[in-house]
Amino acid sequence: MFVVLFVRPDPSLPRPVQSLIFGAAVALPFVAVVLISGLRAQGRTGIPFFRNVVFLRDFVQAVFLFVIFVVAFTLAANLFDNLAASGLSINFGVIERKFGTEVTEGPDPRQPLEFLAAIPVVGQSLAQATVLQPDTVFRALLVGFINTLRVVALSLVATTVLGVLVGIGLLSVNWLVRTVSAAYVEIFRNTPLLVQLFFIYGGVIKALPSRPREAMELPGSIFVTGRGLYYPAVIATDAADIFFLSLLLGVILGVGLWRWRLRLNERTGKPAYAVRYFLLAVLGLGGVGLALSLLGNGMPFVLDMPQVGNFNFIGGASFSAEYLALFLGLTLYTSAFVADIVRAGIQSVAKGQIEAAHALGLSNVQTLSKIILPQALRLAVPPLTNQYLNLTKNSSLGIAIGFTDIYNVATITYNQTGQSVALFAILMVVYLSLSLLISLVMNLFNSRLQFKTR
Repeated sequence: MFVVLFVRPDPSLPRPVQSLIFGAAVALPFVAVVLISGLRAQGRTGIPFFRNVVFLRDFVQAVFLFVIFVVAFTLAANLFDNLAASGLSINFGVIERKFGTEVTEGPDPRQPLEFLAAIPVVGQSLAQATVLQPDTVFRALLVGFINTLRVVALSLVATTVLGVLVGIGLLSVNWLVRTVSAAYVEIFRNTPLLVQLFFIYGGVIKALPSRPREAMELPGSIFVTGRGLYYPAVIATDAADIFFLSLLLGVILGVGLWRWRLRLNERTGKPAYAVRYFLLAVLGLGGVGLALSLLGNGMPFVLDMPQVGNFNFIGGASFSAEYLALFLGLTLYTSAFVADIVRAGIQSVAKGQIEAAHALGLSNVQTLSKIILPQALRLAVPPLTNQYLNLTKNSSLGIAIGFTDIYNVATITYNQTGQSVALFAILMVVYLSLSLLISLVMNLFNSRLQFKTR
């Protein structure tokens, strides 16, 4: 679409001719590069460039690129023509308009972002930007994006833990554990996620009492109702900066000790105890930071406990019923697939290695953690990446139960403004960026797990 702005054929020409001119103009630099490379190879080898296999391969790719640009121009031109015929136009300025619906989940988009002014150099410009003003569509989209990140991040962690446990349970020698794990996988893997979301939201969470005085109270001042989950909120005080700084130094030192112990283990064969050293550094410097905070300004954190009010809970923090339903649905559904991936990865490990581990006196837990899972993980990471990407994209189904994610906010804005193309283009960029980020992290993790050979 951006290329069309720079290469714009004469609109008086027929549409097929415009498409061909556009495709030729955009693909011409690639064709020129291929031709120059072929001529250089001809001068170097004496073989005619049209008989050079490399030139023919690159030329076919350039032709294919030409066809892609012709098709893309045709589709884009038809889109603009249809929008113009309908009296519509693509206007990304829609994000500066006022958002006419209240956002009940996540940060309040009606509050000014006062911290922007404190940012050096660009702070004043950001504070005065139209899109960042209270109650704009962009602010609502930003809140929806934060809500999407909240549910996706927590679901990824819970899915991994539950999927690994169920995958191990599928191969358990205990009949009850094996049967329950298999039943769980078959039920959640073979029913649609949307049906599960409706069941969890309407049949489980909304079936709970909605009145605060009838809430189910769990240990630790945690309340569960049909409105959501209410729990104590941890609020940082002025003394928290010292604690956070010490904790950060502890994490950095712990990572350094972890790497040192692993290298020592590879070089000498002595036990690494990497986790112990990491925890010792984090807890040690964290304790020092806590002591300094107490000697200075007092406790770095205070607990805000939820209290039962007349119509709702007062204080504390909460997860809405919609958030809980989407989190549980994504976790239970995706972990069924993750469990099968873990099961397949474990079964791919040669049985002789397991027997050798037992012959060396390793327990079942040691064999699983030190022999089986490290090798199974190498095979499980690529399909795990696919499931993580599916979980991220499936989070958009939260609109079915009223969860205010970025897809829900974009749909509301589209119904109010009619700017479907602009809003869904923004959605495509957001979900594509999230998917590419997850793929990047998983690919880096996968590269670290591969066998290093000379």
